[in-house]
Amino acid sequence: MSKWNARPIWIVPVVLALAILACSPGATEPTATPLPRPTQIPFPTATTRAPRPTARPVATKPVAHATATTPPDQPTADNSTGNSTAGAPFELDTTPYVHKTGAFTVTLPAGWTKDEKDHSVYVTSPDKVANIEILFDNVGVQFDAATINTYITAEEKNFFGAFDSYTANNFEPQNDGSILVYKTLKLSDGTPRTVFSYYWQDGTVMYEQDFWVDTAQYDAYVKPLLAVANSMITDPTAGANATPYGITYLYTDPTKLFQFNVPYGWTQVTTTGNHSSVVTFTSPDSLSYVENITYDDGTTVSKSDAGAFARTLLSQYYKLTDLKITDDKVQPDGSELLVWNSAAGGVDGESFFETRGTTFLLLTWVVNSSDYDLFQPMWSTLVKSYAIPK
Repeated sequence: MSKWNARPIWIVPVVLALAILACSPGATEPTATPLPRPTQIPFPTATTRAPRPTARPVATKPVAHATATTPPDQPTADNSTGNSTAGAPFELDTTPYVHKTGAFTVTLPAGWTKDEKDHSVYVTSPDKVANIEILFDNVGVQFDAATINTYITAEEKNFFGAFDSYTANNFEPQNDGSILVYKTLKLSDGTPRTVFSYYWQDGTVMYEQDFWVDTAQYDAYVKPLLAVANSMITDPTAGANATPYGITYLYTDPTKLFQFNVPYGWTQVTTTGNHSSVVTFTSPDSLSYVENITYDDGTTVSKSDAGAFARTLLSQYYKLTDLKITDDKVQPDGSELLVWNSAAGGVDGESFFETRGTTFLLLTWVVNSSDYDLFQPMWSTLVKSYAIPK
């Protein structure tokens, strides 16, 4: 377990410290920073998954995904042939589809529309009754069973959980080592959908198959969709060339103070106090996390006092007794960046802090020093996407 994973109850110390700072002599109204960070990049709407960084193709070394089983409480599919679709509402294509990265190969339904992204392919039936999405996510290390479950739980909550009437069965381990999650939900137009997903890890890559069907048509589609699932071949060597945690979504603060992109597979927890709010995103293996602290009691805080508080908070809340600031830069938008490390804690980090009127914000990334290179691209993506919602 990470040295810093267990953190103390901190709301009261934070409130007291900010109250003292707010009342300090000479506190003046800080300059507002209404503009987004200059490095922001555009993202798609919440109805689609965000673009993924392009992976570099390598020579394929296929690993077959073994036969999947029928989702619970549904007609049993005869998978003895692995790809039979006799009497089904579609036939499989005669030529297997190979993702442009080489990370996976799969036989898809013939005549369905394909939408290829850098980490996925999304296909739609001509009548819009069914969809298939296949994704891969390089997580940089091999997970144990508990960590895989943590990853799946976050994926389910952060993506599927955003749909109306989302209800999921318990995770069901399969004979091939994958995890089946069967659920029901409603699309934005109210259409009931039944969805079953398979998750598994191959090497350092998490793979995911999602099969969506209008609930009224589910019985007709389940058997041929299982044939698609069973046809898949993975290449974790190719998948491992992708940027770690490249599958992200746009998180927007409920009070519209900030937004940024975070990985779907990271666990989100929000804690609130009388004048404070903390949202924390933690990697499945607890080797890194990102945390945004917001405080506003209606009292203005000067930028100098905010800087002193940010340093105190890093030392006390994060228990960094030997905190060393290695870089301190004022940003074009008026925020300030602190780059720091703790040899005793074995962690590195970066923090942005700023004041907007009476609001103090501190955005911090913490990572075990030995895992800095693995998680730095994730942090870079988050910072580049940071913006103030319109």
